[in-house]
Amino acid sequence: MNDQRPPDPTENNVRTFYRRPLLDRLTGRYTVAWQSESRVATIRRRNRLEDMEGFRPAWSSLRHLPATVRSYLEARRRPILRRPVPFLVHEAIEHLATLVRPGARVLEFGGGNSTLWFLARGAEVVTIEHSEEWAAHVRAAAVERHGPDAPLRVVVAEGSEALAAANALDDASFDVALIDCMNAHTWRRDAVEAALPKVAPGGTLCLDNSDHPNNWAAVTWLGRDARQRFTGYAPMCPVVTQTSFWEVRAPQARTSSAA
Repeated sequence: MNDQRPPDPTENNVRTFYRRPLLDRLTGRYTVAWQSESRVATIRRRNRLEDMEGFRPAWSSLRHLPATVRSYLEARRRPILRRPVPFLVHEAIEHLATLVRPGARVLEFGGGNSTLWFLARGAEVVTIEHSEEWAAHVRAAAVERHGPDAPLRVVVAEGSEALAAANALDDASFDVALIDCMNAHTWRRDAVEAALPKVAPGGTLCLDNSDHPNNWAAVTWLGRDARQRFTGYAPMCPVVTQTSFWEVRAPQARTSSAA
C-alpha cells in the first residue's frame, strides 16, 4: 500500500467529493484529489468499509455503531451532547481514557465535546479554537457543568495567530495534545509542529482523521511507523475514520518516517 501511495499534500489544498453523487453517496465512495507537483493526485475509498488509507476496522468495532447513530441523531438537536465524548474513533476514546486522569494537562487545537469530556475527567484544558461563537458556547457549557472555576482556558485564534498562541505556552507543560482543528482555519500539519514541544516527554500527541490526505504530512512528520493507529467508527461519524497517537520523546530522540 505504501509503495502506491501518492505524495503527501504540501499545503491545505485537498478536495473531497462524490464523483457520481447519487451512487457514491449511497455507497460512501469518496474521491479525494489534490495538486501535487505537476499533477493531480487522486485516491478513491469506500468509507463505509475502510478509512482513507485503506485500513478496515476490526469486526469488534461494529459494536460501536449504535452509539455512533445515537450521537449522530443527538448532535443534530444539540451541539454539546448530554454525555460529551471526543469525536474520535471509539477505540481511540477508550485508549485516551487511560491517559487522561485527574490533574492531567491537556492542549487542544479545536475544542467542543472533547473539551467537556476532558474537564469531566478532572483535567486542566487549554483549547485553541478559531470560532468566537463556538468558543463562547463551550465556555458556557463548561461553567454550567463544572462551575465558574472550571480549569479551562479558551484562546480564539486561527492560522498564524493560533500557532503563535501555542508557541507562547510553556514547553513540556502538557500531558496530552489533541489536534482536531479545521484545516481550513489552521492546517493540522502546522498545529502538530506547534503542539509537539508543549507535551512533556512520556506524554501523548493525538491526531484525529490521520487517514485523510490533508493530514498525511503531519503523520509523516511525526513518524508513520511510530504511531498507534485506531481505525473504526466515531461518535457522530457514520463512516470509517482513523485516529492516531504518538508517545512524545525527548526532542533529540524523535525521528520521522516517510514510509
